[in-house]
Formats: sequence, C-alpha cells, structure tokens
Amino acid sequence: MKKIDKESTDTIFDPAMRTFFILATIAAIYYLILWTAYYTFKLNLNFTSMSPLMWHAHEMLFGYSVAVIAGFLLTIERYWSGLVINKKSALVLLLGLWILARVFLSLTLVTDISYKIGAVFDCLFLIVLTFRVLYPVIKTQNWEKSALAAHLAIIAASNVLFYLGVAGVLPNGQRWGIYSALYIVISIIVLMGRRMIPIFIRNGLQFTFEPKNRRSIDILSVVFFLLFYFLEVFFVNARLASMTAGVLAVIYAIRLYGWYSNGIWGKPMLWVLFVAYSWIAVGFGLKFLSLYTAIPQMPALHSFVYGGIGMMTIGFMARATLGHTGRNVFEPPGIVFWIFSILLLGSIVRVVVPIVDMSHYIVWIATAQVLWILAFSIFAVVFLPMLWNPPLDNGMGVSHAHSRMREEVART
Repeated sequence: MKKIDKESTDTIFDPAMRTFFILATIAAIYYLILWTAYYTFKLNLNFTSMSPLMWHAHEMLFGYSVAVIAGFLLTIERYWSGLVINKKSALVLLLGLWILARVFLSLTLVTDISYKIGAVFDCLFLIVLTFRVLYPVIKTQNWEKSALAAHLAIIAASNVLFYLGVAGVLPNGQRWGIYSALYIVISIIVLMGRRMIPIFIRNGLQFTFEPKNRRSIDILSVVFFLLFYFLEVFFVNARLASMTAGVLAVIYAIRLYGWYSNGIWGKPMLWVLFVAYSWIAVGFGLKFLSLYTAIPQMPALHSFVYGGIGMMTIGFMARATLGHTGRNVFEPPGIVFWIFSILLLGSIVRVVVPIVDMSHYIVWIATAQVLWILAFSIFAVVFLPMLWNPPLDNGMGVSHAHSRMREEVART
C-alpha cells in the first residue's frame, strides 16, 4: 500500500505541469464564475482594498496565467538542460505559496481579512519560482536560457509594484504592475510561440511543409516590443505606443504568414496555437486603430487576454497533457475541437462583436463569460483525469514524449 501511495504521489508531482495545470484550470473556471457573478449578476463582494477590475486583472494574470507558465517552464527545463531535477520539496513549496496566495486574496472579498497576507504569499511565490527556473540555467551555465527567468523576475517585480500601489506607496503602482505583467506574459507567449509553433506545425501536418522564420523579423520584434512596453507601461505615451503597436501588428502578421499552411485547419492542436498567436497580432492592430478611430481600448486588451493568453494556454496545456500521459498528440480526443471552438467563439464575442454593436454590450460580455467557463469546464472534465492519473503506458509514452520534446526544444 505504501508503494502504491508513493507512486501516486510521484505521478501528480512529475512532471511539474500536472499540479500547476490542474490548479490553473480550476482557477480559470473559478475566477470567471466569480467575475460573472459580480459583474453580470451584481453579487455583492467586498472590494475594499482594490477596485474590482484590478482584482480581476490581477488574479487572471498572477493567478491563472502564471500557474500555466510555471507548469510549462518547470517541465521543459529537463529537455534543454539535460538535467532531471528532483526537487519535490521546492515544487511543494511553490504550490503551497500559490494556493495560500489565492485563498487569502479570495477571502478579502467576503471577510475583513487584510490583502497583505495574500500579498506576502503571492510575492514569495514569484520570487521562489524565479530562482527555481534560474537554477538549471546556473547549473548548466546555459545563459541563453536565462531570458525566461528574466521574464519571471520582471513579473515578480511587477507584482511588488502592484501591491505597493494597493498600499498607497506608489500612486501608479497598480497600473504599472498590471500592465507590466500583462505585456511580459504576452512576451513569453510571443517568444515561446516563435520557437515552438513552427515545429509543431511541421511535425503535425501529414505532408512536407517547412514554416519560415526570418531573422530580420525576429530582431524587429524584440526592438519594437521593448519600445512598446516602456511607452505603454511607464511613459504612458498613447500616441507613440499605438504607432509602435501598429508596427508590431505588421511584424507578427508577417511571422504568421511564414508559418501558415491550409493543413492546420484539420488539426485542432495546431490551429488553436496559430489562432491564439493571431489574436496577439489583432490586439496590437486594435491598439493602433484606437488612436485613429472610435474603437476603445478594451477590445485590444481582451484580444491579448481572452484570445491570445486564453487560447494559447489552453492549447499548450492540452498538448503537454496528451504528450506526457502516454497519449498521441496527433490524435487528440475529438472533443478538443469543440473546446477550442467554444473559446474562439468567446474571443470573437468579447473582442469583435462589441465594436460592431455596443447597444447590447452587457449581453456580449455575459455571453463571452459563459463561453469561457464552458470551454474550461469541458477541458477540466476531459483533461484533469489525465493529469491526475498515471500515464496510460506506464511511462513509455512519456519517455517518448521526453525524447521528442528534447529534440524539438534543441531545435529552437
């Protein structure tokens, strides 16, 4: 019995994505149910420490999005580093800090408990995560991979800025923290998408196709993204930021064109990532258009968050779950088409439809909220048992996934 229990425990903690993806999925459903109850159905909640919008944005970024990123980064490290880091204690610490942060921050909505307790756990989580991701970089002296740890360090610093804003120490702290974290999460998606999506497309099609990346586009992407980040977050120069966003929209459209093949539309595991990346380009395009038209800022924001982050994270979670539980990534359950399609429909309803028809705005928002909850609920029913239970083939498929992923990461 002890042996079985130990194997069960090892299953849930190895790889790290299992626990973090389970928690992220639960968070995606919980936070949208909570937000729908408050925003659409006017549930009375105790938003005294920060505004409802700031609380919602913070938990979707630092709660949901960061949990997915943590699970992904702690899983792929073995492929590029060649190290099998058995640090279960560090993983348990990270999980504990994440859970405590979410619990105490949620309690502020229904009790008089101070947000500061959750803030401490939240900041500690990101600091520990940053050092944990940096550990194999230092161990192998593979400094090229330090960029991801640097992204996490900026997200951790953004979280500190946010809470300093909540405390009244920094007047602009909440805005700096939220928007800095948002665009750094987008940067991670852009970075990992540029590396992984072309490989997935090449390997996933049933015919020979070589997606193209251009070095000039890579350089321009980095330069203009950094420029946009500082103009949008800290200098708050709407005109220059919007113009820079327009350039980024063109850059990402060119990149997507180099990856495109008609064959992706028959492969949900491919088109979900391609469409998610496209929403990032659309978001920057809408930022540009908001400068010259009556289009407000919210469609661009939700193009990034609902379409870009939402579809990219669910696509990567589905792919990683199948690959690490002995299942065939190229033959996913048929229901994934509907999961991704529901989320895509929700993205369109949240981003595009309100631009066309503002007279029914609350209806479109409520519809998009329900579609998000539905998509992630179906995802939970299908994928959480895969994450919780041992792999189908006692690890043989996982070993194959490890070999394939190591080959793919080595090419990036």
